[in-house]
Amino acid sequence: MRTKKRLTLAAAASLVAVLPLGAHHSVSAEFNAGKVVTLKGVISKVDWVNPHIFIYFDAKDGSGKVTTWSLQSLPPLFFKGSGLTKDKLLDGSEATVELYPAKDGTDSFGFLLKLTYADGHFYNLGGGAAEAAAPPQAAAGK
Repeated sequence: MRTKKRLTLAAAASLVAVLPLGAHHSVSAEFNAGKVVTLKGVISKVDWVNPHIFIYFDAKDGSGKVTTWSLQSLPPLFFKGSGLTKDKLLDGSEATVELYPAKDGTDSFGFLLKLTYADGHFYNLGGGAAEAAAPPQAAAGK
């Protein structure tokens, strides 16, 4: 009888420990990894929170209409080694982003893959903590 209770308790504890793993999802579960969208604009807001940073990007279409995109990104831990900070994101600089759009067709929602500034400085954000490339002027001065 005691062994049965212990086994039941151990099984319940194991289940509770594993449940959070099921809550996390892959990028391809929510976003269309077969299609990359490129937008030009300015970052208007950043939610620097776990488990994912959200960046709000104001992009103009051909007619000049501004659409604010909600871009999910990696957790803050992945940004730590890249030098990309919330202040840098919100400096008002024009940028180009590459993203996967939402798989369910939600308008103006995507997963941020790459952020490139006008001077050529970029951050790969689609996975891992990729180092930012040096701006072209700095690279030429070496």
